[in-house]
Amino acid sequence: MATGGEDDSEGGHWRIEDAGFDATTGRLTVAGRAVELDRPCRALLAALLAADGRALGRDALLAAGWPGRIVHENSLTKAIGRLRQALGAEGARIEAVYGSGYRLKGPAERGGVTMAGGAGSRWRQALVGDRRRTATTLAFAGLAICVALAVAALFAAQAARARAAEEAREKEALVAFLSSDLFAPGELAAQGRDGPSLRAAVARAAATMNTELRDDPATRVTVHRMIASAYAGWGDYEAAVLHLHRARAVAERLHGASAAKTTPIDIALCSNLRRAGDTRLAETTCARAVRGAQGSDARTVAVAQLAEAKLLVDIGDYRRGAALLDAAAAQGARLTPGERADLQWFAGRAQAKLGHFARADAAFRRNLALREAMGGERPSLTGWAHADYGSYLASIGDFAAAERHFARAEARFAAARGVDAVDALAPDYGRALAALDSGDPQGARDRLRPILQRYRAALGGDHLRTLDAMTLLALAEAQAGDAARATALLKEARQTGARVLYRRDGRAVCFHMRRARTLAALGDTAGADAEAGRAAAAMDRSGVPASHPWRARLHCVAARIALARGDAGAGRDEAKRCLSALQRVADLPATYPALAEARLLAGE
Repeated sequence: MATGGEDDSEGGHWRIEDAGFDATTGRLTVAGRAVELDRPCRALLAALLAADGRALGRDALLAAGWPGRIVHENSLTKAIGRLRQALGAEGARIEAVYGSGYRLKGPAERGGVTMAGGAGSRWRQALVGDRRRTATTLAFAGLAICVALAVAALFAAQAARARAAEEAREKEALVAFLSSDLFAPGELAAQGRDGPSLRAAVARAAATMNTELRDDPATRVTVHRMIASAYAGWGDYEAAVLHLHRARAVAERLHGASAAKTTPIDIALCSNLRRAGDTRLAETTCARAVRGAQGSDARTVAVAQLAEAKLLVDIGDYRRGAALLDAAAAQGARLTPGERADLQWFAGRAQAKLGHFARADAAFRRNLALREAMGGERPSLTGWAHADYGSYLASIGDFAAAERHFARAEARFAAARGVDAVDALAPDYGRALAALDSGDPQGARDRLRPILQRYRAALGGDHLRTLDAMTLLALAEAQAGDAARATALLKEARQTGARVLYRRDGRAVCFHMRRARTLAALGDTAGADAEAGRAAAAMDRSGVPASHPWRARLHCVAARIALARGDAGAGRDEAKRCLSALQRVADLPATYPALAEARLLAGE
């Protein structure tokens, strides 16, 4: 094969002995039998044929096989190997050229005409050798363009299918890379998705990937995201955040500020920062994810909104969280069953805090139904669905139903991560809440002490769940008569809260009210009054309406402070105000614990 002109580089039908290749459709036949080629192999074969025997450098072949991507040269070597295998006996004609790249040696036919030395020149002479031939050629070219445009739609569906198939092949190639280059044989399946063998393999991948993939940043981004997903599944959210930060940094170097490339990473970062307790950074990351999703497809927008809504609910911005959840729900058909379940889960939490009890109950039930319908998939999330519904039921005083859900939650957590996982403490935390509301501070204290110790060790002192357990235990210790422990916990909680709750008024309301009750139980009525005032101010700033049950419960707190001061009359008056305000709350459950408290304090 001698050198031809550059005009011969266009696609067409080729024959290489008993192999036929259509560069337009990418269809290869060998000895009359169709042979499937992946997209890089199709592009490489077309480039080698069009080169007309010339050697193509590795850079040119990489650009042809993986346009717009940065891949390791090893990808080219492997693709050439697959191409040789696909061509059968003719594969030996793909020859490595020392110091350059590869070439396709020997004769090839294009459209039935042998492409050998000078073929390009003869084609040009035949087509545009004089004016008349040029005009004829242009006329036929115009007709060909019209025909091509007319049939383009027919190829669109085929191209879409090809892209989908290529994405699937790329995923398989990535799994193969991880399995062969980073994991020991059989390690992935040795002990299941949570087994120590798999965890060791992922840790090894994390330690070696920068070396193994230093020349393949695109794959490095994908591997960082896969490793982050694995760590998130095991509850190691800080490790997940670390790998997602690395994935985003590499993606930015590769693609600049391309929202299409960085927004999916930001969405995952938003979720894992929230779980890790770094809610300040999560706020900016979640907002960036929602901005980046604008102008993208509707599904990406909905997933970004859902991620930010979950954070807003966690930090106490319940109204904005509920509004974003409604916006995401409008695209419900584009969400996965798990995402729809998450949406209902956080909707339940938001509506409960907003005092919309019927809506909250319905959302929690929908979450449970979706989780149970998913069967054994992600049992820890089914456990959380039962635990949070149980906590909601306990908060409205339905303790028997709450206990049934706590028991189911424990079973799901045990199946997912074992009884020692941090998540597995959620049912006992809900039981502690129920114990306090049912007048058993000792029972609440005995459950909360080990929970707080575990939260401190696993989540850190500044995590909202740690702070929540700390203030609840302070109240239990005060009501159980251990003033020293309660005072020490209150001091620590006040210092932590100053950092964690700053400008998060919706979340701070419950902490201030709990502190006020604790100080009243300790006899510090001035301190209790100050905390009750802070709770009222936080309600004002966060827009809590007058009809909200929290406003009513402030009167119950005031009643306890008055009784601690020794003013029984003022205590009864505040208790009656509490009861009257609660009775005006729409759809307030009859079992709501503050109703019984108000009646008791009012002497009814």
